[in-house]
This record gives sequence, C-alpha cells and structure tokens, in this order.
Amino acid sequence: MDRKRILINEKEPHEVGDLRKALVATGYDVRIAESSAQTLELIEGFKPNLLISEVRMPVMDGPHLLQEVRNRPATQALLFVMIGKLRTVEERVNILKLPIDDYLQKPLDIDEAVVRIDNLIKEIELLSASSQPRWRGFNGHLSEMNLVDLLQTIEVGKKTCVLKLRAHGKEGQVFVTEGQVIDAELGGLQARQALLRMFTWSDGTFQVELRPHERTRMLTIANRDLISEGLTRQHRWRQLTAQLPPLHAQVMLAPAAAPPANEEEQALYNLLENGAAKRLLELVEENPADDLRTLTVFKKLYDRGAIQAVQTASTNKNGESTQWLKRLQEEVQTRSAAPVDALFKAVIRPVEQAPQPHERRRADRRQQAGRRQDDRRSGLLRKLYLNKSELLMIREKLSH
Repeated sequence: MDRKRILINEKEPHEVGDLRKALVATGYDVRIAESSAQTLELIEGFKPNLLISEVRMPVMDGPHLLQEVRNRPATQALLFVMIGKLRTVEERVNILKLPIDDYLQKPLDIDEAVVRIDNLIKEIELLSASSQPRWRGFNGHLSEMNLVDLLQTIEVGKKTCVLKLRAHGKEGQVFVTEGQVIDAELGGLQARQALLRMFTWSDGTFQVELRPHERTRMLTIANRDLISEGLTRQHRWRQLTAQLPPLHAQVMLAPAAAPPANEEEQALYNLLENGAAKRLLELVEENPADDLRTLTVFKKLYDRGAIQAVQTASTNKNGESTQWLKRLQEEVQTRSAAPVDALFKAVIRPVEQAPQPHERRRADRRQQAGRRQDDRRSGLLRKLYLNKSELLMIREKLSH
C-alpha cells in the first residue's frame, strides 16, 4: 500500500520539525514548504492526502491558501488543517467560518497532533468507501475554549452544529441551530441542568461538528441569558474551588463527625458512609443535586471539620501544582538567595503534629497579629504540614 502523503506549509520549518519526525515515524511521507506559492506548486506533483498550513504566512496566508485550494476542482476535497496561535474570539469565529477539517493550537502537542491527523486520514478513507457525508469540524481543549467561549463564537457565526464535550469520564452534547442553543444532554439530566453542569467543565476536550441535526427546541432561554448564567457559574465555581482541597484530592468523613444538619448534608454523608474515601470531583458528579450547591454544602462540612481531605496535596490531571505548592514556589522565588533545604526546614513539621483544619483556623485567628510580625521577620507566609511523598513531589517541582 502506498504511504499517505502530508504537505506542511510553514514559514518557520523548525517549528514543525518534531511534528514531521513523528508523522514520518508513524508511516507518512511528509514534506515542508516555506511559502504558500511553493505549496501550490508541490500539490501538483506530490499530491498530498492532507495539507497542514500555518494561519499567518507572508504574501498568501493560510485562509487565502485554503480558498485557492478549495477553488481548484482537483483539490476541493483535500483535507486541510490549520495551525497557529488564535487568542481572540474574533479569530476563532473566522476560523469556524472556514471550510477546514481541524485546527491545531501552537505550541503543538505532538502526540495529540499525530493522533488527530491520523484519525482524519482514516476517517476520510472509511467515508470514501461509503455514501455517508463528511462533516467539517473543530476540536480542542476546554482549557483553551470553554463552553461559554464556544457558544459566543458559534452565535456570532450563526452556525448549526453539535458540540460534544468530554470531561471527568463523561460526554455531553449541546445542539445549536443558527447560533441558538436549543437542547443539551448529559446522562439523565434535563436539558437546562445538563447545560449548567457543562459550563463548569474546564479540564477536558470538545468537538464541534458543523452539521444539521433533528433536535427539537427544549431550551427557550435566550442565548445571552444562558451565557450570562454560564459566566456567573464559572466565577462562583472558581471561588469555591479556591477555598477547598483540589478536585482530585481524596476526601472522607472525619472519625468524630457530627450528625448531618439537613437532607443536603445527609446526601453527602451517604456517599462517604462506612469510611469510604472519594475524590471531591466524584462527590460532585455522583450527587444528584446541582454541582455548585454540592460544593457549597461540602464547604460548610469541610469548614466544620466533618469532612477532611485524606491528602493535603496532590496534582491534578494536567500535572498542575495545588495552590499551596504554587505559594511555596513563589516564596522560593522571592527568597532565591536562601538554600532550598533551609526553606524546607523552616516550613515543614512532621505530619503527625499537624492540627485539624478547624483547630488550625481558630489558632490562626487568635495569633494573627503575632504571626504577621513573625512572618515579616522570617519572610514566610505560613507553615505547611507535609508528608514524605509530598516532600518528594515538591523537590521534583522545584528542581525543574
């Protein structure tokens, strides 16, 4: 079987050097052109199965190259992937309006790029052997474009599409007709509850399928009101999570937890009964109540000491450090003249001496004035209580 051919249009070849190597290792024949004019010349003889182009190119940029390719009968159906750095909503809207097959954000994640390119080529092979139509699409990470960003972009472009969002092991869908959200689904939730839940997703992926659908309108709320509520929920979500253990931290009922005060607290108690430990995110997903309400109730129980974190420090799925680790890193940077070992000796006590969260907060309030004075002398914000595994993690972070 002939090797599939990929042509890359990039004014800075070194920026796609690793991508080329990975694609060649996968089995593709890859060439790089340094201008759109050279790309058009190579298309004739090389006959690529897929074309990758940087958005910003001299003389003829990526969108104009795309137009030229689509205007030629021989290349109308050529798979076309844009790469670049798009930051503003206006740029995203313009990309969505283009008849491209995918967009990859720079700096490129090589493994992800290879998988997405490979999937595109395999998909077109399968569809070529069938009578199914091929829909254009747009993929990415929710950390780059969350649901609010997507809805704003699609509304401006007046697109009809299906949004597929994946996060926390779940997949939800949002159905849009001419820029207006008409339905959403996520598990067994009703349309509005499903949409509200997905507004808080920031760790996952999305896929926009620009195609018609047969959904009837289940949401009658205007887009501007939905987006406004989504922004409010995102803000409240960030506020709550900033005051709680990391979402991926294990939590459990405290040994001497007081009885629940109401049905909402009882629901969380039931999820943690018999000494079970679960991730905070699992509690939010498993509790049938609204996710923001679940976090609010959890915070009350956590502040009272009824629920405690099994681990005081962890890393999330993206490998990002928790808030206390970020604070420690900032302190290290401001005290660059001090040896790291000396810093650790100053801030770490054995984990068995660490007071319970509610006891520590009361002690902090009583000694606030004195501690501030000591902090100014020592240059440290507060003491941290770490176990051996957490210490090793900090050393690894600070060594990079």
